[in-house]
Amino acid sequence: MLAADVAHPDPIHQLEADLRAMLGAPERFPRTAKLVAAGTPQQAKKLVEEATELAIEAVRQNPEAAVHEAADLLYNLVVLLNGMGLTFDEICDELARRRDLYGIAGKLAKQGAVLPVK
Repeated sequence: MLAADVAHPDPIHQLEADLRAMLGAPERFPRTAKLVAAGTPQQAKKLVEEATELAIEAVRQNPEAAVHEAADLLYNLVVLLNGMGLTFDEICDELARRRDLYGIAGKLAKQGAVLPVK
């Protein structure tokens, strides 16, 4: 049994486990293996493509297609992060840090901007 066959509590952690398992059996996940082998530049390109496709479906107000594109976007984000040696938990930690600082896990203020006082 591969790590990919073990259930995880959420789809993001499952995908991270699947990516680790893919390294030992790339033939099980040929499209993912090809994307991983292509490296960071190609992974980043795919991420941008999927973000664009999601934005288009949002403008079209097509929720069903947006769900599919959002899933593609998250998949490509996790592949890119994995290739950079980052985990989803690290991203969640940063979001929690921002929430603690600003009351919401939003985008950081631009340099020189005045931050709200809690």
